[in-house]
Amino acid sequence: MSQGFTPEFLEELKYKCDIVEIISAYVPLQKKGGRYFGCCPFHNEKTGSFCVNQQEGFYHCFGCGASGDVIKFIQEIESLGFYDAVKYLAEKVGLPLPEFKMDADYKQKKERREVLKSVMRDAAMYYRNNLLDPEKGKAAREYLASRGIDDDVSKRYGLGLSVDHEGLVRYLRYKNYSLADIFDCGLIMNKERPSDAFANRIIVPIVNSMEEVVAFGGRVYQWETDVAKYKNSTNTALFDKGRIIFGLNYVKRDRKHGEKMGDGLILVEGYMDVIALGSVGIYGAVAGMGTALTEGQARDLRRLTEKLYVCYDGDGAGQKATSKNLDVLTAAGLDVKVVTLLDGKDPDETVRQDGKEAFEARVGEALPVIDYKLKLIEDANEMHSLDGRAKYAREAAKVLRAIEDEAQRAVYISIVAQKSKLGEDRLEALVTGTSRGAQDLTPPKRQPLTGNLPTGGRTADAKQLRAARVVLAALVRRESYADPSSVKKAWLPLASYVTIFEALSSDPKFSVGSIYSYVEPDEDVDKLATLALPEDAATAKKLYEDCLVCLADAFISSRLKELNSRYGSLTDAEEKKATVEEISRLQKQLKSRLIADKL
Repeated sequence: MSQGFTPEFLEELKYKCDIVEIISAYVPLQKKGGRYFGCCPFHNEKTGSFCVNQQEGFYHCFGCGASGDVIKFIQEIESLGFYDAVKYLAEKVGLPLPEFKMDADYKQKKERREVLKSVMRDAAMYYRNNLLDPEKGKAAREYLASRGIDDDVSKRYGLGLSVDHEGLVRYLRYKNYSLADIFDCGLIMNKERPSDAFANRIIVPIVNSMEEVVAFGGRVYQWETDVAKYKNSTNTALFDKGRIIFGLNYVKRDRKHGEKMGDGLILVEGYMDVIALGSVGIYGAVAGMGTALTEGQARDLRRLTEKLYVCYDGDGAGQKATSKNLDVLTAAGLDVKVVTLLDGKDPDETVRQDGKEAFEARVGEALPVIDYKLKLIEDANEMHSLDGRAKYAREAAKVLRAIEDEAQRAVYISIVAQKSKLGEDRLEALVTGTSRGAQDLTPPKRQPLTGNLPTGGRTADAKQLRAARVVLAALVRRESYADPSSVKKAWLPLASYVTIFEALSSDPKFSVGSIYSYVEPDEDVDKLATLALPEDAATAKKLYEDCLVCLADAFISSRLKELNSRYGSLTDAEEKKATVEEISRLQKQLKSRLIADKL
């Protein structure tokens, strides 16, 4: 018995579920030979290392190590338990579910969740009927109409209404739910004096990707001044605000029905913005359940789109929330652009006051992340003053430091230099943390060169070279945080750098002036010799550790690529087994952020 189902049933289910067809709904796959490849949905990558073996019915990512069968994939991609994933697939292929036998604890928890889901369904129905009632819902419907939300939009989002403190409790008690059931759903604040937590508010059901109501949002509509405008469900057994994106279920539904949704999703602050945009036919808008997005929410968005327009409120709080979330979203592999709304308006106000076309025009003028961050810095400083331009240059340098592409960074350096009236060389020094001032180096008589040493055939990129310079500079200068034993010479991308590392490891008197005794001068050696480390000790240590991890990960990634490339040509079973074991070990090393794990 496998987790409550017979092996025979699970084998039949997996046989009926074409793993390529199922996964293709989430990941574009390309056939290569007898397998299918694409970019892994479980981690950020630009080159596809996610492999699906249709014949054997499993997937494996050579980048992050994720692997499993079609059931495991649905569990991970939809954040479902085993039973729900099996149910989802069985319904998809029309396979009746057999009796599910499970351990008592799991069965009890499963049954409890089903009760809570039932409570939420009935509560949503109660609220909906209140809004549709000719008398009870009249004022709320008029309020919604004043905001451009007609009956069709109200139906699309399942809007409802709480008319008092007692009605919901009476209705759910009539349906034979206990106060404990109602309380555990977050619908009442306490069981001793039960009262509707969303009393006298318009109700917005919060629905998960399985089309299940898991929470509610409530908004006042009668101009009350002594209560919060919005109120949302607290976390419950069904609802975790850090895992839900409002509107994703509508995006999936609309795509299934062929609705046109533009070239990407629009991320707004709240569910009323999503509804307002939907009311004018702008679909594809979604919202977090709070201003701070989690990495999991960012990954959920990435599974549905590559391009994301962030459109938070135009006020100071909206700008702050935007800035806070941009790094989380870009880290998930999203192509992010930022929409700026005029006069501090939110998306709801923009479409109601200025119309659909005005909002779409703002989306068309959305800025890439770097441009947006630089604009915020520029707006925050008095660019007509020397002090303001200096502050702008310093803050802008921090933003440009994160750009890995050399050509892109050079373009932005030119732009910022022009605005700040600072020379490009001086600005580049701010960005890279290097000093172009010459050092008085008087090397002793040159020793014989040790020759070019192999570096594993790797081609070093600019990022690796910069990282290697920082690490070696700290070691050469005998900084307290720099330990040669925590560095492998195989990590260094140049033969000259390997020579310097070997020399400083064996000679305790080795210093900057010793460098030219061991290697011939060239551009890379000169950059190392003249590199200025940050003056702040904590900053210098953090930079060193980050660069060390960068070097280790580059070497490990190169080795993984080599092993994965070689694996297909292996015929010896023992050699293939050893290769898989080494790949697994390297993948674990790559995931760790501790340099000790990479040695």
